[in-house]
Amino acid sequence: MQTAEFNHLESTFLNMDRRPDTWSVQVEVRVTGRIEETRLRDSIRYATEKHPIARARIQPYGEGAVRYFWDIPEQIDHLPLTVYDARTDKDVAAHRSRLQSIQVPLSLSPGFMIYLVHHPKGDWLMINVNHTMGDGLSTFRIIQSIVRHYAGEPDPVPALDPLSVRDLKKLAGSKTLTQRIERIKLLLDHLDKARNPPTRIKGRGVEVKHPDTLPGYGFELLAFSPKETKQFMARRVKPATVNDMLLAGLALTIKQWNAQHGARNGRTSIMMPVNLRPEDWWFEVVTNFSSYVSVSLPASAQTDFAATTQAVCRQTTEYKEAGAAGVLIDLLELPKLFPAVLKARLKELFPLFAGSLMETTILSNLGRLATSPSMGDAGKITDLYFTPPAPMPAGVSVGAASMEDRMFLTVRYRLAHFDAAAAKDFGALYRQVLLIG
Repeated sequence: MQTAEFNHLESTFLNMDRRPDTWSVQVEVRVTGRIEETRLRDSIRYATEKHPIARARIQPYGEGAVRYFWDIPEQIDHLPLTVYDARTDKDVAAHRSRLQSIQVPLSLSPGFMIYLVHHPKGDWLMINVNHTMGDGLSTFRIIQSIVRHYAGEPDPVPALDPLSVRDLKKLAGSKTLTQRIERIKLLLDHLDKARNPPTRIKGRGVEVKHPDTLPGYGFELLAFSPKETKQFMARRVKPATVNDMLLAGLALTIKQWNAQHGARNGRTSIMMPVNLRPEDWWFEVVTNFSSYVSVSLPASAQTDFAATTQAVCRQTTEYKEAGAAGVLIDLLELPKLFPAVLKARLKELFPLFAGSLMETTILSNLGRLATSPSMGDAGKITDLYFTPPAPMPAGVSVGAASMEDRMFLTVRYRLAHFDAAAAKDFGALYRQVLLIG
């Protein structure tokens, strides 16, 4: 049996994953036909054999432990597949919500769960990966291996040992004193901005005495047609990226939403994952390689779509030039030697994770993904959805993924923050802002 030490991000996510804020990563695809259960089981086993961390389980540890380790068995402990029949889209949504609201245990291999949902108009293949085990691209890579194997297609991986490239400090840590000083300046700037608490998205439709304790997630799917995707892309003005546009659109959506609901608007802060993988294996290796930066926009910068996009672009360009994604990696060195009993209280002990400093929301964009056009005789892949977690007090996150000539956005929301009608309205407003302004 192989072992691997947790990297900094895995240790952090392990101690952030607390009910009711389960840190699940959602990826799902829809096909036009029917997926056969026995063949799918074989494909899931294949995927766990292909990617070592995909079959890992956490080693038992005591309260005094300062490091965590993965055990990587030759075979998984159980086949994490549940099959359901759904007659309506509402049934599918209920299964999706149930799956992504589960805190997937890490004591058994693998650290993910899969639902196969049969539907008269085409089946859904859904996966919930415990974020401690992998990031968004890892989750997609597992699904990709399953789809390729089921379709009988090749599934090449880079010629490297995936367990030997997990050192985040080597990938993104400060290399020089000058670089460390520049990153400290970025951190201090973030903390200075955080003295002004970020805007919160106004909740709606939740009528319980203590809504923060209400567990579970809901999802609003936004599928853009090829025509709508082209319309959105036509609004791009370089050097702004598609990601800059999505961030700007989300900030404006929040501003308009809060105005419509009589809530305050001010500084909007959006957490954005940044992939630390090198370019030659950008979409490869199952583990956590996504650091985070925060795009912060004062109310004065949230005007029209074009101006807000350029304001975002200036920040993201500065972050790229300064290597800002490495700030978190340097920072996570600090609690590295805390014993487990203290790491479990990371939210209370480490101010950057406190509720008052939590960003307004999270947006994660996987980019344009090279998916198989079909799942063999199960039919063509028509839809692809993804989201990161949406912990309170943010309560809402957005995931983006593109496939061929279409973009797919998903609004994930805590049931403590939105009901389904509110999420539908929020999603419709976001679509409108992106397409029209």
